[in-house]
Amino acid sequence: MKKTEFHFPALLTKLKRGGPAVTQPKDAGLIIGYTGIGKESKVIELGSGTGFMTVQLANIVKEVVSYEKRDEFLALAQKNVERSGLKNVTFRHKDVLEGIDENDGSWDLVFCDIAEAEKVVEMADKALKKNGYLAAHCLHAEQAKALHIAAEGVFSEVFTIEGIVREYEARERGFRPKHFGLMHTAYLVFARK
Repeated sequence: MKKTEFHFPALLTKLKRGGPAVTQPKDAGLIIGYTGIGKESKVIELGSGTGFMTVQLANIVKEVVSYEKRDEFLALAQKNVERSGLKNVTFRHKDVLEGIDENDGSWDLVFCDIAEAEKVVEMADKALKKNGYLAAHCLHAEQAKALHIAAEGVFSEVFTIEGIVREYEARERGFRPKHFGLMHTAYLVFARK
């Protein structure tokens, strides 16, 4: 079987993988596009993991505060941000289920990549400004469902999507989808304040 090609941009090819799953550019793009974050945005990330999403966010926003409870993931994420050369990331070594420090209603996006995402809805609401978003990268349908339902009780607009990408092969005798590829990677849950 042929190895799946991820087509990472140059910024991400500098980073090391290992441990947690990385947020693929296709999913990061949907999160960035649907939330409308940009150069003046402030983002809280719940679950640094490898730091791949941290780097994708920090590359376009003003500030990222990233929480990670696991020592080995925090070290990997910090090293990956260092490799990227970005200077607008602050890491906090803390379990977000114990609370976050940013609860002043001034943040544009709370991005969540933890197993129990439904437990962060109230704290995300306190951190976000009006029209800010809670967005989550959920690996399992049950996790996405739990977050979606919990967010409906607090946020004004809630929706869940996935991004399916098919790569094509170009040959003299035909242009068609490749037999192998990276299809489903995560469910993405969005909740607008």
